[in-house]
Amino acid sequence: MHSSVCLALIHNNNQFRNDYIRPKIEDLTRNMDSHVLVKRIEVSYQSEIVPHSFFTAFMRDVIYQNLGCKWRRYRLLKSRKFRSAVNFFRASFVKYILNRNGAAIRWKRYSAIEVAVTDKHIRAWSHFLDSDSDYLIVFEDDVVFKDDSAFRLNELLNTLSKNYPNKACYADLGGGCKLADLMIDRLETSQDESYRYYKKPVTNTACAYLMSRELVAVFIATLTRRPWLRLVGVDWLMNSLFILCGERVLDSICMHADPTIFKHGTTTGEYVSWQAEVPN
Repeated sequence: MHSSVCLALIHNNNQFRNDYIRPKIEDLTRNMDSHVLVKRIEVSYQSEIVPHSFFTAFMRDVIYQNLGCKWRRYRLLKSRKFRSAVNFFRASFVKYILNRNGAAIRWKRYSAIEVAVTDKHIRAWSHFLDSDSDYLIVFEDDVVFKDDSAFRLNELLNTLSKNYPNKACYADLGGGCKLADLMIDRLETSQDESYRYYKKPVTNTACAYLMSRELVAVFIATLTRRPWLRLVGVDWLMNSLFILCGERVLDSICMHADPTIFKHGTTTGEYVSWQAEVPN
């Protein structure tokens, strides 16, 4: 069975990172099974980063606070609205009033960068939908390849195209956060030697992930109706879309590679987080 995949690289024109990742993606392309058609795209352009205003940065905090409550319910965790609200206002007072010349300034810049990164992922999704590819695999530029990455990715594509054609599919390929920190164990349905499976779609980080055309189409349709979601960091955005898409994605296939197919270089220490690279 023939399938086609679009490999998308999200980057910021960092030559050191690109000198590593581009040859790796070229090797991956050459090592894909003969029946898999591969297209490659890069998304890098961003306008000059201008720190967000107090209003924009604070409104993003409010959005995160609201989504955080929904995220707890989605994961079948006990609601803590009152405690969460108290902590939110306390943290906001400390950040924007007491530390307005320190933490607030840094967050306004981080806030603008997060939105720029999210925009790149959304552009990659839209570009993919304009192609005729079946699956989209997105790499951020801090992804690190393993010796068996190509082999395992071929296995995954063969499994999806054979067993789940025309079905919304999501696969987390690079991990990042510890499972204990994600607190998604109540959603896990099974585990084999390569993957954990979840009854509701969830993501870990956006370092490396796969989505089927059906899922990307639902994501873009939801973003069109809720454009304010574009203000959310991409990791939060994807989980928020899973929540808001409701029944349209509840029947989807959600897999998290364990062990991961790729490494998240920032969390493994092989790359420095962009937050640490941004001057105060």
